[in-house]
Amino acid sequence: MLELLFLLLPIAALYGWYMGQRSAKKDQETLNNKFSREYVTGLNFLLSNQQEKAVDLFLSMLQKQESENQISVESQFEAELTLGNLFRSRGEVDRALRIHQGLENSPNYSFEQKLLAKQQLAKDFMAAGFYDRAENYYITLLDEPEFAVNSLSQLTVIYQKTKEWKKAINVTEKLLRIAPQTERVPLSHYYCEYAQTINEDEKSFLSCLLKALEYHPNCARAAIMFGDYYLNKGKYPEAIQYYQRVLSQAPDYVSEVLEKLKTSYSELDDLTNFELFLVKANQIKHNSSVDLALAEFIEQKDGVEAAQSSLYQQVSQYPNMITFHRFIYYQINEAEDGRGRDSLVLLHKMVGDRIQKGFQYRCLNCGYQSYRLTWYCPSCRHWESIKPIQSLAEII
Repeated sequence: MLELLFLLLPIAALYGWYMGQRSAKKDQETLNNKFSREYVTGLNFLLSNQQEKAVDLFLSMLQKQESENQISVESQFEAELTLGNLFRSRGEVDRALRIHQGLENSPNYSFEQKLLAKQQLAKDFMAAGFYDRAENYYITLLDEPEFAVNSLSQLTVIYQKTKEWKKAINVTEKLLRIAPQTERVPLSHYYCEYAQTINEDEKSFLSCLLKALEYHPNCARAAIMFGDYYLNKGKYPEAIQYYQRVLSQAPDYVSEVLEKLKTSYSELDDLTNFELFLVKANQIKHNSSVDLALAEFIEQKDGVEAAQSSLYQQVSQYPNMITFHRFIYYQINEAEDGRGRDSLVLLHKMVGDRIQKGFQYRCLNCGYQSYRLTWYCPSCRHWESIKPIQSLAEII
């Protein structure tokens, strides 16, 4: 209700202005008294939580005063615009549309006022999910300097929702030309999304990925897509180059490329360099997936005891459910038969069940969790905010 009272302050101001213009004429005093009674009635509706009746009464008052030339056209426009916005914020989009369409079609308002009405109509249609109608209004506002930045920004939102990635790219690049401070990360992902729709056209596909890296050099997604492309082509050195790039771009995502890197190094019979990569990755950013890969590599090369020792150091420094689970496995293999070993087997199973039931990815911005990697958080609508939980050093 406080929001409603705040938004109706323009009406209160109109009332004050109106009362200040009273003349000594009797008929005017009668009209003023009537307006005063109606205004008090409206406030009583608000205070008794009858907001619907209050808004209807205030709107009726405004329309009546306008018809009787009791208030200025400018004040009338602002008040009705505010009421329309209030309806939209309350979810009553149909009423907001009626008010804003009335403002747009009224012969009493200036060209600039009608532009404001168009902008609000676009917001109404966005709220209603009529993206094509909202798109048309925002496009008509692009040639108006005061509305261009907002209109381009809203068009990117529309094209994201409708997955029209080529259009999203076009409007975002226009936005960057007139507002260079615009965030570039989303644009790099628009190029990645668009690349996925044209992957049969190799030249255009690679061109899109290059543009993604041009706008956002640390775009791990583009590097991974490049690596996948070369891996599928059997060009393992090129694949390795792009997969390794992820470590310097965004080390949180290194877990997404470990198996692919291992495959590429195996094909080149060069697992020694894979081990060096794991050691380097472990130094740059602690990651339980790197711990496990390194332990597995050491086990194959130097035996279980060496792998266990390496993993023990990691568990001691960075207690983590995933590495702890593997460490228990090593302990089971060393334990003698009996209650101690049985307890370790039970603990290993319990920890494993806990890991299986857990999510693999989490948004660092809002906490949204997922079983698979998505580059766009559907909850807080941020790009690149979802990270693998293996990189977050979850404490036991």
